[in-house]
Amino acid sequence: MPLRSVIVALGVVAAACAPGPRLDAVDEPPDPVEEPAATPVLPRPTVTLPPTTTHAPESSPDAGSTEPASVEGRIVTHGDSAAIRSDDRSLDLDTGALPTQPTWSRDGSRLIVASFDGRLPVVDTFDGTTGELVNRVFAERPYFFFSWSYDGTRIAALGPGVNGTTLDILDADGNVVQSTIAEAGSLFLAWEPDGSRLAAHADESLLRIDADGTVTDLGTVGTDFLAPKWIPGSSDIVLVVDLEGTPTLVRRGIEAGDPMTTLGSVATETGIAVEPSGRFAAISMAFDADPSVETRRTARPLPQTVRPQTGTVEIVDLATGERVLVLEGLAVWTEWNPDGSRLLVALLDDTGTVATWWIYETGPLSEAAETYPVTSFVASPVFFGSYLVFADQFIEQPRLWSPSGDAFVFAERTAAGSIVRMTAAVQDAVTEVVGPGDVGFWSPSG
Repeated sequence: MPLRSVIVALGVVAAACAPGPRLDAVDEPPDPVEEPAATPVLPRPTVTLPPTTTHAPESSPDAGSTEPASVEGRIVTHGDSAAIRSDDRSLDLDTGALPTQPTWSRDGSRLIVASFDGRLPVVDTFDGTTGELVNRVFAERPYFFFSWSYDGTRIAALGPGVNGTTLDILDADGNVVQSTIAEAGSLFLAWEPDGSRLAAHADESLLRIDADGTVTDLGTVGTDFLAPKWIPGSSDIVLVVDLEGTPTLVRRGIEAGDPMTTLGSVATETGIAVEPSGRFAAISMAFDADPSVETRRTARPLPQTVRPQTGTVEIVDLATGERVLVLEGLAVWTEWNPDGSRLLVALLDDTGTVATWWIYETGPLSEAAETYPVTSFVASPVFFGSYLVFADQFIEQPRLWSPSGDAFVFAERTAAGSIVRMTAAVQDAVTEVVGPGDVGFWSPSG
């Protein structure tokens, strides 16, 4: 995700100086995947989709009410403690100390949270409606990312390991069922929507992880630190690979030897958000604003000097590669609402501290799309350092949008501390306070 190159990030990056991936379940090294010789690297194409109307922002970081609002549905927040906020009620969750990574199951029936019992990491699962503790287990490691399978039976959990970032598979109660499936310096993943497999980007390798834990190495992609995305309604994924020195957006199957379809060149740092129908993807690209500024790097993507960056957000047709420019600026979050009618984008200003939430409203393709600002904010330190930095991984499942897709939630820093706000997806909206907290995520089921 583009912001990673601007700062030395927290969490996952702490493990980023480790050697390459260790694949315990691979019996024999796989044969290299041959890239189709006839596959050209396409230039960045221009789209024939309708024009976009863009409105300038007018809201400020201080806009919004200060009194807690009545919440439709359920929003989980965490700070010094964790709670589910619904209507005008707050259900405190019985977690350990320093709760983090509250993650809803995709149907909203369960919630998993990582925390500590003394110095020992624990994983708690809760009933998503009542907030009652379902199970508490002492974890193998302090997890810093969870993602539920689509059927709600398994959870991919990332945490620190001996050789960097480690992937474990948990059951719906938080128990480890498959330990240390893969390890890598940087490890990003996505669940298959219609199956039980995972696609994983481990350092510069693309992996397929089957339900039984078997890991298949699909070859080197030449880039790292980027999350792959499954395309709904297909068995394909979309990701960035290096083709003859050019970062390129490609679509490919998940079997060894599957051919790639190129969708045009992109930036080395490109986040991908696939629209729910699988027809389009939003790509957020980061470019050097001043090529004369040199950036020295370690063996892993940890910048040792800060370079100024700018960027673009574009919509890509996943069948043809055609594109439309949506916004210009460095995007730190891009997430589609549940029906794909709106794209939520957070753009950083030139100072790198204030961000503005924008909406790209697609509408029918026969009509002109519209882009407008909603509100500006300064992200809470935890939301910024542990979530925005890794947005292309976190948006692998719904996070900020309400189930109806007409409102969203976010956390900002104020003079009184960090608070969670919600706002309608309208131009220059007035935000409402959900409650104190470093992070807030909306339940997918309301």
